[in-house]
This record gives sequence, structure tokens and C-alpha cells, in this order.
Amino acid sequence: MKLRTLLLFPIFLCLAGHSARALEPNFEVGEELKYDLKWSVFHVGYARLQAHGLEEYKGEPAWHFSFHVRTNSFADAFFKVRTRIDTWVSEDLTRTLYYTENKREGKTRREIEIEFDWENSEATYSNYGKKREPIPIPMGPVLDPVGSVYYFRSIPPVKGETYSFTVTDGKKAVGVSLPINNSEKIKVKAGRFQSFKIQPETGELGGVFEKSSDSEVNLWFSADDHIYPVQIEGEVTVGSFWAKLTEVKIQNPEDWD
Repeated sequence: MKLRTLLLFPIFLCLAGHSARALEPNFEVGEELKYDLKWSVFHVGYARLQAHGLEEYKGEPAWHFSFHVRTNSFADAFFKVRTRIDTWVSEDLTRTLYYTENKREGKTRREIEIEFDWENSEATYSNYGKKREPIPIPMGPVLDPVGSVYYFRSIPPVKGETYSFTVTDGKKAVGVSLPINNSEKIKVKAGRFQSFKIQPETGELGGVFEKSSDSEVNLWFSADDHIYPVQIEGEVTVGSFWAKLTEVKIQNPEDWD
């Protein structure tokens, strides 16, 4: 059982986009979204998305978002995960400015940074300070996986449309698309939601994203003013998994741990 797939949760949430334009944030400062994570029939951990608010990054106002994932005591016994991602996104929500990831997966340790040079259209990935060669990035909307969640939520999506943009992990930049074709009601611990059901088109994203001919990945975003990422459910080459929204809270970000 490879619980590292849990860390792909924000990436699946983000595979959407729109033309470059200033967006109006529809999330609240202090918003915290909590999720239960399951692998096969087992409850294996928790995740949360947090909107910290506007901060300054190199003289530019930037939205600070974070994503946390941790396994529970059951899963800790065989594959412990404690990972936190922080990202700073331009005020218009179309560009990631800076990204950090403190990754703890089993015996794997990473201290990742992605620095974005928008003047030269480059992104540079480093781990424990060791930098890779910069990669070119387009000038259109380009975001990291976590920042993309909030970008998508602020479009907002329309049924019948397909949204495309670029997502990067600092090692490569990939164009992806997300068609908004279906809607249905679903029930999770956080409540009942009329939701867009979406099957992302992951394009060049391989590895655990590579699907067999009879497998699916489905996303549900609430079809309301909030566009909450409500649920992800699917089966990829390393097994089946679920993430379901359990709680929405608004509080002072200073009170978060």
C-alpha cells in the first residue's frame, strides 16, 4: 500500500483553468476545509486546506494558502505521512510566486522550494537548497497544485465549459484541462451538495496518474457560490482512494497550528 498517493490530493483538486484575467476571490480569509482520507476500505488520514489571507512577497501582495496531510495512528504503523505545503499566489490568482513543501513520507524527507522568476518566465526547483536547472513557464495562468484550487474556485466554472491552463511542480510545466459536463447531488460529512462531477484530463502526467483502461478519477466541486472541493474518488495504478469534505470552518488564521 503506497500512501504517498495521498499527497496527490491537491493536484487532482487543481486540474482546471481559464483565460488570464483578474479574478474575484470567493473564499474567505480564515477558511479551513477538512477532509477524511481513505485507502481501499481503510480510514488512513486527514487533510486540510487553509486560506491565510494576503501577505507581502518581495514587495507584491500575495495570497497565502496551505495544505496539510497526515496519516492516522493506524496508517502510521506502516507508512507515516506528515507533509505541509505553503504557497503564495499573486493577488489576481493567476500566478504562483513562491512555493514550499516540507515532505515526510515513510523514510522520504524533502524540503522543497519553487522560486518563480516571472520577468524571465522561469521556475526553479530546489530540495534542501540544491537547485535544479530552471524550467521555462508560459506567461498565461501558471500555478502550483494548491494555488490552482483557489484559482478554479474563483472563475467560477460553468457547466458545458472546459477549462485549461498550466500546472507546475517545479520540475515540469504541463497543460491540463478539466471539462464541466455533469452535476449531481452528493452527501459527505460536511453536508449535502449539488456538485459538478468532473473527470480530469491529465495529459502528460504519468506515474501514479497513469490510468488503466477500466479505471477512473472523479472530482466533485460544489455547484454553489463557494465551489468547495467536496470529494475526490478514483482508482489509479497504485490502488483506490477517497477524500471527502468533513468540515468547513472560518477562524482567525493566527489561531491555526
